[in-house]
Amino acid sequence: MAAEVLAPPFLTEAEIDELCFPLVRRSAQLRHLCMLLRVDTLPQRPDGLPLVGRKMLEGRLNGDDTAGAAGFNWTK
Repeated sequence: MAAEVLAPPFLTEAEIDELCFPLVRRSAQLRHLCMLLRVDTLPQRPDGLPLVGRKMLEGRLNGDDTAGAAGFNWTK
């Protein structure tokens, strides 16, 4: 029986570097990811690496605007 490997819930440093290439500064990567994901801001680790949820990224890149939406749904 083989153990199933699960992906972490957030993108790794290597994945963010690949997604933001050729940008190397964390602040530039943060701005690029905010623009790409159409959000105002993203949380950051203490070293400045943006925290991007895998589900949110996959949903937004696949055209699902509701993927990863946070907060309350106030509609009735």
